Amino acid sequence: MTAQLIADVCEQAGIHPQSFRLLYATDDAFLDAVQERLALECAERLRSSFGEIAGLDDAQMLQAAAVALARSRPIDRGAVTIRAERRLRALRSPNEAKALLAAENRQLHALSAVVAELIGQLHRDASWPAALAARIIIETYERSFEAWVFGSGDERDFHTSSYVTRTLPTLLGRMTAPIVRTSPVAAAA
Repeated sequence: MTAQLIADVCEQAGIHPQSFRLLYATDDAFLDAVQERLALECAERLRSSFGEIAGLDDAQMLQAAAVALARSRPIDRGAVTIRAERRLRALRSPNEAKALLAAENRQLHALSAVVAELIGQLHRDASWPAALAARIIIETYERSFEAWVFGSGDERDFHTSSYVTRTLPTLLGRMTAPIVRTSPVAAAA
């Protein structure tokens, strides 16, 4: 990271540039902290959209959940850039690979928790472990988002992509099953 970039970050965060290295000993530690913060912000945005999927039929809920997930921005252009930079650093320095994997696992954990909550909001049971579902969603989402952006798509319109409108609802439907509720009369019989 350049001195100017650090100065800009410090100005936006309201900290003194000399304090930066006390908080983040390395550039990678800073990038990891940014990624974690982005994951937490995404989780909060997704949680705030749960009301948008209430009261819909099953197919509509899956569709609305996919759009809500896309609008929560689990990946954006900045996150793709940070992840690419961080992974490149890890490839160049094997000592950094362990820290990268730990950071990505923390991010996955944060997003897995909100994916489990989303599945609950869909009134569905998880057929797959939440971490596996989150990993598949995140990895397919990231590749599709990159293809959208590289193909000159506007990242603000990604929620209209075929990935969000067709693939993601299918994934959500396949990794879950509707909760079967039995009536009290049937359960007593």
